[in-house]
Amino acid sequence: MMTWKQFYDGYLCWSDSTVSSRLSQISDLQNADTTEIVDCCQCIDEALARRLLRKAEKVQLSFTYAQVAELAAFIGDEELLNTLAIAATGPCTQEVLEELNNNEIRDDVITNIAKRYNLQDPNEGAIWQPGVLQKQIDDLAESAGQLADNLNRINKNLEKQKRKKKSRWFAFLGVLGDSNRAKSSSGFRVGDHVRVKYRGQEGTIIDINGNLIMVSLDDGKHVDSYEASELEKAW
Repeated sequence: MMTWKQFYDGYLCWSDSTVSSRLSQISDLQNADTTEIVDCCQCIDEALARRLLRKAEKVQLSFTYAQVAELAAFIGDEELLNTLAIAATGPCTQEVLEELNNNEIRDDVITNIAKRYNLQDPNEGAIWQPGVLQKQIDDLAESAGQLADNLNRINKNLEKQKRKKKSRWFAFLGVLGDSNRAKSSSGFRVGDHVRVKYRGQEGTIIDINGNLIMVSLDDGKHVDSYEASELEKAW
């Protein structure tokens, strides 16, 4: 048999087989300093470290949350780590909780620790939680719908403004053409909406010079001149 102090003072000089043999001989592990146990686990083979931690668990030694987070960085036994985390004592900070969450500690264990110490649960709102992903999809769809509605309103307002500008433009052209209206004996006036008989195109009269009538076609995209006999009123 040997004490923990004897083991801790000598293990660095021993082979793995000697460490394995003398782990079984420790008689007072319940009195060991958990800081020394964590330090020892970092220096010996992982399988031996797991044996030492299980012995510590059996004698009901409690590690701090920070120590469990430190052990989780090099101990790959998820079940053992969760057992140590559940039994851990002392304060826990948000930073330590994040480390535990990133190192195989179960979500329910993380949630319980967060509630106990009034910390933010790192998994709260995570997309793998039930219903969270669907809610995000629904919110995105709602936002897309609102965006579409806003774009429709903007387009409608732009169309209204465009029609108003066009009306003012034709009214202005009408004023300019007032002096020419008396010149036309065809019955057409500036501002009349007409159709080119042989093309079927429609436009608006913007000037009359004798029998020559200037028409703005296709909403002002181009202008052409016609004789009165080539036109007819479109309304």
